Amino acid sequence: MDTPLNTNLTYPKGFLDFLTLTPLRGHRVAGHDLAGTCLAAFNATLAALSPESPTLTLDQFATAAQRALDRYPGGGQPAFVTSRLASLQRLEALVADPGWDAPPDLVRRLEAIETYRTGPDRMLPADTPVVGQLDLAVLVDVLLQLEREGLAEYEDFCRFRQVAADYARLPVEGTGLTRAHWIEALQQASESPARRYGRARVRYAPDPRASLFHVT
Repeated sequence: MDTPLNTNLTYPKGFLDFLTLTPLRGHRVAGHDLAGTCLAAFNATLAALSPESPTLTLDQFATAAQRALDRYPGGGQPAFVTSRLASLQRLEALVADPGWDAPPDLVRRLEAIETYRTGPDRMLPADTPVVGQLDLAVLVDVLLQLEREGLAEYEDFCRFRQVAADYARLPVEGTGLTRAHWIEALQQASESPARRYGRARVRYAPDPRASLFHVT
């Protein structure tokens, strides 16, 4: 059973304060009418990622999408979207890495996102200029808040494995190193002052304040 999650893990405290709704905003964005059925699918995915996640409304999504459109009048993908999609690829690589043994909760959460991504009820068509992947990016943002520690550990493991591969002049996949080897190396490093390899203190998840409501 999942441990109940604090909403701060998925959205910043008081996240609604970051978004000022446009009075009487319609639900038409980039020529597409936002549908309640699509919002229900989106919010169901949020709940699958974290039962504590607050739901979004059509007004909130429409306002955020229009804000991105206004900021990118010439087209192009918002930095928020680009960075979250890149993080999604990294999380997928983590799960696919035979050396890491991804936790079941992460596998389940990625499956929930993939079901939404490939399903018929996307908030906007994926090829919509500027905002076509905004809904997916928001889901990934929530996932990153939940998995930030695990992703940081995986990145450290990848550095450890790369160093070993370079030293042995082998391709990474030829080292045969696993998560267990990485943990053993950390333990040895902590026990021996002569060993200098240690866990990197790097934050790979986005700043908790970076969310849908800071679309840039």
